[in-house]
Amino acid sequence: MAEVPLSSGDSPADDRLYTARFFRVFAALMLFMTGVALQFHFGQYVAYLGHGVDVLGRLLSISMLGTLLIRLFIGRWIDRLGCRPVWLVGTCIVAASVGSMQLTGHLWLIAVLRATMQMATAAVMTTVAVMAAQMAPPLRRAESIGSMGLAGFTGMMVGPTLGDWIFAQGAESIVVYRVFFCASAVFSLLAGGLMLVAPASQLISSKPVALTPHQTRGSSQLRVIRANWPGTVLLIAMAFSMAWCVQSMFLERLAEDRGFENIKVFFLTYAPTAIILRVIFRRVPEQIGRTKTLVVGAVLFVSGVSCLTTVHSEAGLVLPALFMGAGHCFIFPSMIDLGAAALPTEYRGTGTALVLACGDLGMLIGFGSLGELIDAFGFKVALLTLAGVILFATSAFTFARRAVVFSRRTD
Repeated sequence: MAEVPLSSGDSPADDRLYTARFFRVFAALMLFMTGVALQFHFGQYVAYLGHGVDVLGRLLSISMLGTLLIRLFIGRWIDRLGCRPVWLVGTCIVAASVGSMQLTGHLWLIAVLRATMQMATAAVMTTVAVMAAQMAPPLRRAESIGSMGLAGFTGMMVGPTLGDWIFAQGAESIVVYRVFFCASAVFSLLAGGLMLVAPASQLISSKPVALTPHQTRGSSQLRVIRANWPGTVLLIAMAFSMAWCVQSMFLERLAEDRGFENIKVFFLTYAPTAIILRVIFRRVPEQIGRTKTLVVGAVLFVSGVSCLTTVHSEAGLVLPALFMGAGHCFIFPSMIDLGAAALPTEYRGTGTALVLACGDLGMLIGFGSLGELIDAFGFKVALLTLAGVILFATSAFTFARRAVVFSRRTD
């Protein structure tokens, strides 16, 4: 993505990061992620309609197909139009699709609405990653992406907790589901509204960027991707996103299987752990390198997934949440920046979208395969299989970048 001209005082040499525009985007993302995290209870609606975890997994896998297909187009839209238009359209579509789910019990229509929601969410989250990278000084991009992620973690605390409260009123009445879906839609609209009223001077890439006709052609985009392939960081993105399927949808079903109800303690541990560590270690990617930071995070995350196999009470969620929150803290910003930085600067939107597209593929595989494994063999086998996949991806990444991992070099 072509760099937007910066005003005086915001030059690349300027070390400022936490400015008014940063916190404006931060607040909007926090609202948006609260609505997204509310949907971690979506499995309740599928159960209300009389379907099991295997059907839930298939439905969610199908809903990821559209996202996977349009990911690279999202990068081109951001590169050509700027971030704010993509954000505004995305938040409105999320609100409309989520708000409509309560009106039908037909799985095929729910799958279409869910796919629409996922595509729009992908557009919004790609926009956030690009904005966070662009508004940062060059050496602090991973820090900026990580710090922006604190808004997402805050939303992950509020959303599931609000969902637990909504369903504590009873999960047998359609009224509860109307409140659930409407609340999620409202948070998305609030996020869009906050960005709409933001002064243009406070936003990076709020206007279209002039790209050459050569840069806007899809064939040129594919040639750049082939020539600058990010490699095994994409494998990490797939494995990490497969694990995300657990906490975003199957955790609630795990609790039901193990005989307890609420899951909020997981997110009330996961998110603060990630927030605190990200604040303390926000400069670590710059100091020891993004590759080493990502490896540390992946090892922590696979430990957390393994610990989930021993959970039999709500309190038992604390230890895996600690490991997984710490792992997420280190993985995500380094993963995004390593993948995006592999492409030329004018294609940063495309590079970010490529990493997230591999994440979409991981979720497509994860929702379907984990749902089937859980239904056939139970949660323990499914979780141990997932831990093995993450460990394999981490080993492959470490081997491919061993010259950096086992040296004092930074990247």
